Amino acid sequence: MKRVTRSSCRLTCISLLLLTAMPGCSTPQPPASGNSRFAPSEVIDLGALVTEDLPQRVWGKALLKQENFTRLNSFDVIKWTRTMEGGTLSGSNSYYTLFSHGGPHVDAPNHFGLGDGMDSYPIEAFSGPAKAFDVSGYGLGRTVPLDVFQRQVEAGDIVLLRTGYQPPQTDDALPQVITLTRDTAEFLATLPVRAMGTDAFSIESLDDPRQPSIHHSFLSRGIPLYQQLFNVDKLLGKQNLFFVGVPLNIKDGDGMIVRPVVFVY
Repeated sequence: MKRVTRSSCRLTCISLLLLTAMPGCSTPQPPASGNSRFAPSEVIDLGALVTEDLPQRVWGKALLKQENFTRLNSFDVIKWTRTMEGGTLSGSNSYYTLFSHGGPHVDAPNHFGLGDGMDSYPIEAFSGPAKAFDVSGYGLGRTVPLDVFQRQVEAGDIVLLRTGYQPPQTDDALPQVITLTRDTAEFLATLPVRAMGTDAFSIESLDDPRQPSIHHSFLSRGIPLYQQLFNVDKLLGKQNLFFVGVPLNIKDGDGMIVRPVVFVY
């Protein structure tokens, strides 16, 4: 049997270290998980906690009363208990009554009499690359000009507006919003964008209802409109955004509460 000396051990160890350090001789590493490339660096929630008074918190009492929307959300929780071998099991089932436009939600074309309901949208309409714009510096009403988006938005983008919306602060106040001019809306809708969203109460200004509807620009072309989004300010300055806001597929529904999220890559 060949005798192994300390000297030969040292030479062997040095040789192994050199081989490991050489790029062509490095020990193969296991491949990264196949799903790791889909993992975002951050997930931003644009939804809200759904409570009984969520519509009132976003719309304000005055507009709900003016529009004769007197019912808030309600949660009918039905408790049950079952006797099982060795003890009992308790739980609950519930009926939820939700105002479809109170809180973060998406409009369907039939909300403005411009087509069919929620079930008419293809599933692809509710997700895609997103771009966020801060338009809070513009005045109230239809003030956001076309040049904010020219050369910034491409067909298929989902455009999200941070307007800095503040819900009505008194029982008599009506919502006030910053929104697009009609020309701006038509530009975005004819690109076309995949979807349009805002943190404001509405994409529509209540100041002059006689003007052509901004809703018409998008809904008449089958483009989903997201309104009353939360946390849009958290998207500002971030790149590589991907929006997902899939509502329940309600037959003939004119809108639905959504919990949209944005994945940041």
